[in-house]
Amino acid sequence: MTDRERTVPAGSPARGGVTKPGPTTPHAHPEPAPRGDGPPMSLTLAPPRPRPDTPPPDPVRAWLAGLSAGTADLPAFAPAALLPSADRTPAEAEAAARAAGCPDLFVVHAPDPLAGERVIAEVARAAAGRVLVLSPDPAAADRVAERLARAGAAVVRALADDENPARPSAVASRVTSAAVGAGRAEQAKRDAAAAVAAADARLTGLEKAGELAERLAPLDAEAADLLARRDAVEAAVRADPALAAKAAARAAAADRLAADARAADAARAAKAAAAGALRHQSAEAPAEPAKKTGFFARLLGGGKHGPDPAEVEKQAAALETEAAALAARAADLRAAADKERAAAEAEREDAVRAEVAARRAEFEPRLAALAADRDRLRAEMAAAGWAGGDLAAARYAATHDLVLARERAAEVTRSPADLARRALADARVVVGVPRSLGADPVFARDPGADGPPFALLVLDRAEDLAEPDFVGLARLARRWVLVGDAAPAADPRPGLNGSGRVVHPPARGVRPAEPAFASRLARALDREAWAVEGDRLVCRLAHPTPDGRRALTREPLLDRPEVELRFAAGPGGEPDLVEVAFPAGTAVAAAKGLLYGQLGEVVLRPCGPAGWHADGLTACWPAAESGAAAAWVELDPGVREKVVGGFTAAVAFDPAAGWDAARAAAWLDRHAPASAGRFAAVPRGATRHG
Repeated sequence: MTDRERTVPAGSPARGGVTKPGPTTPHAHPEPAPRGDGPPMSLTLAPPRPRPDTPPPDPVRAWLAGLSAGTADLPAFAPAALLPSADRTPAEAEAAARAAGCPDLFVVHAPDPLAGERVIAEVARAAAGRVLVLSPDPAAADRVAERLARAGAAVVRALADDENPARPSAVASRVTSAAVGAGRAEQAKRDAAAAVAAADARLTGLEKAGELAERLAPLDAEAADLLARRDAVEAAVRADPALAAKAAARAAAADRLAADARAADAARAAKAAAAGALRHQSAEAPAEPAKKTGFFARLLGGGKHGPDPAEVEKQAAALETEAAALAARAADLRAAADKERAAAEAEREDAVRAEVAARRAEFEPRLAALAADRDRLRAEMAAAGWAGGDLAAARYAATHDLVLARERAAEVTRSPADLARRALADARVVVGVPRSLGADPVFARDPGADGPPFALLVLDRAEDLAEPDFVGLARLARRWVLVGDAAPAADPRPGLNGSGRVVHPPARGVRPAEPAFASRLARALDREAWAVEGDRLVCRLAHPTPDGRRALTREPLLDRPEVELRFAAGPGGEPDLVEVAFPAGTAVAAAKGLLYGQLGEVVLRPCGPAGWHADGLTACWPAAESGAAAAWVELDPGVREKVVGGFTAAVAFDPAAGWDAARAAAWLDRHAPASAGRFAAVPRGATRHG
């Protein structure tokens, strides 16, 4: 590396800074020069030129003057999201996304007219608000309108007075103002007639449903009566005297057993009481001496003063045994009584169930027949349009809808012109030629309308556009996109200009050719990081003014002399690296690798809006994916860039190198910020640097 390379200060324009372009030298009112064989774009509705003594302010001219002087505010912006499409190239997608998202003026250099038309259609589809596309070539306007119509866009092909509505393109013929207006009127009539038929059919169906409901009501009443009677069967069966008498007989047997149990309980209680009394009496008798009673005394009964304790104990034990036996008998009797009652209850329930089932079965045939008839009537009512609810309210609403539908049909028949105007006003994209501005009804506006009628104006064949024409047409919209062969204008001074071509001074007495207006705009708006100069690929780290570009100094890279470094004087006089030119045939991926490896520069080229994988560690640009071969370039440690066709298709961050979602997002914000550039180039065919 050279010593100068090593002294490039961090944060200088060489590190990705953007400088405003310096003043350019376009004439205020350039004379339009012949350009190509196509018809020149002219302003049909240009207002009369104001008197010199009271010139009204012209914001468009003021903005252009600021752009020429380098004082216009050009804020960065995000590209628009594109709708799916299979036939655009990544370069076309990138140009369309940025053009559709630009808040003011954008220039697309598309030397291939068909590629330019594809870009125009994509811009019209992606841009917010109503879009006007003007082309001086009627065939090109037809192709753009056809492309938009096939993509499903609401488009109108505006016609000049001398254009035949029967266009060469059948699709374009179907989207002319006359066809769209007539089609809307006819469609409105068809829709109105269909609405009347639908409302009439609904009312007729609901009236039929009403008749069916009258037939259904007595069936519902009979079914309700039968169900009520069927539900009352069980109560009637349980109240049947015969069933009650049979149950009473079983209950009487249980009651007798219970009475026997109670008698046994009473006898047991008596025995237990007698045993207790004996034991109490024995306990209160005085104790006798331990002297045995003589034989004759015992025989004659003498000498005994109280009951014999042993005899008392024996009698008490006998009574207690009898009491226990009675208790057991009482328990057995109670169990038998409970069993008898349970059997009686089970027998009664079995009899009730059998009788209830038998009596209810008598109702089932009629209930089944009623259910079938009711279901059939309800199905017919549903088929007639009744979905339940208040039938009278539904019939009233259907009658009201029928009246409104008939009024709408009468209005449609009376005012087809109003329908046509509304159809044209609903068209989101209008495609035409400049001469159609004063001729086609799509441009008719309400008298009280204020402001530009369109949000975006797209001008095709920008190389044929003169500045006065643009100033007049620009009043039709708030934003503008120019598409065509609009390469940035060459530096008129001798030497190597920004496009890589050597410019020689004109012959004496010959006035130098004025660059086309679109080319001058492209030179002022160009902030592209990658450009092709002749057969060399150039990476722009900064964008010096035209005067600063002519003062660039050039040095070969020390280790790679075929690579040219271009320096501009910095604010303090020190050199700042602003451009790196690579030799012919260098692929963008190889150039990116050299930029980072030799200079530490990361220059991404995103294509459309970015998306992130679910893990937050891979940013991707699906619009960049194409049939071109992909190449991966190592950038920062753990960071790789996927390059496809010269565009950044993905940036992957390796978690093993310490990257997480937050760090990855911050890195991408630093190295892929929103661009302020308002110029994009769509190369003709495949580029050798892709």
